[in-house]
Amino acid sequence: MRLALEPGATLEPGRYTALIAPPGFLLDLLMQPEVGRFTALYLYGVSSRVLFRLPRRGPNLQVQSCMTVHQLLASLQEAYQTIVIVEYDDGIFSALEGDDRDVIFAVGRQLREMARSSTVLLYAPRAERGLRALLLSADQIVWRYDERAPVAAARPRSRPVQRTLAEAGWGASS
Repeated sequence: MRLALEPGATLEPGRYTALIAPPGFLLDLLMQPEVGRFTALYLYGVSSRVLFRLPRRGPNLQVQSCMTVHQLLASLQEAYQTIVIVEYDDGIFSALEGDDRDVIFAVGRQLREMARSSTVLLYAPRAERGLRALLLSADQIVWRYDERAPVAAARPRSRPVQRTLAEAGWGASS
């Protein structure tokens, strides 16, 4: 089972892939027919930037919310699915301090371990500070940027934003 991300980048068993891309890119991946042919688990934090965008008759995913990193780690240890997708949520990782930061590396090791028997994808819409530790154990990192043209910088206006009727030429006539 192989899922094409883009030319030269695929998801396949035995590989832990990290994807940093706009939510629409992951949505397109989830809508590939191959995803529906296998058991798939989608883990997310407090909220998801992708799931609400799926059409009503979207792919057959088992979905689970993980409110803490420890819940995420437990869910990963119990996972048996062919495809495991983890949506990175900075909210659950940013709360870690001191010795608890080691839990992030434990999640990375668990994702790496799961890749032996499953296709593993870690998704993030943008690179966050806590994400770096999870990227260290990835076999492949795919960066995909939005291809929309950048918005032109606004030029300062030469005239005032708001004018009175008299300033606009609608002065009272006598």
